[in-house]
Amino acid sequence: MKITTNSISWLFASFAAFLMLTGCESQVDSSGNSPNPKLVISIKPGVHKRQDVKKRLGTPSTITTFDNEVWYYISSRIESSAFFKPKLMKRKILTVKFDANGVVQKIYDLDTTKQKEIPLVERETPTKGKELTFIQQVIGNVGKYSNSTGNE
Repeated sequence: MKITTNSISWLFASFAAFLMLTGCESQVDSSGNSPNPKLVISIKPGVHKRQDVKKRLGTPSTITTFDNEVWYYISSRIESSAFFKPKLMKRKILTVKFDANGVVQKIYDLDTTKQKEIPLVERETPTKGKELTFIQQVIGNVGKYSNSTGNE
């Protein structure tokens, strides 16, 4: 078999194209705790307690800060491709509410994939008062404080 420069160039070009195409393949990352829907359905409000929920669904992603009466199971799937901005494909929040005795009151599922991001307001609230220069601040404090010993 005779190897020519034309066949080597073709082989090199096809290998380079293969490497570039595999670099553009999108990657899907899953994060968070996404409980099995069958296990979620098996939890009955008014019957099951915190221990039952934790045993079936696992540790929650977060718990409310003040009263520990609401558990959140948050999961998301994000697709990233090469140098493009990652795209949120799916975000779900399973909320489990408990009463004061630790019995499940309510379970509901939120799909927050299509929620809009709220932009932050960049304005500042104006404050009343004088704006002093550095020199005014230094001179304004001269003589303001008396001798701590009380002898003048």
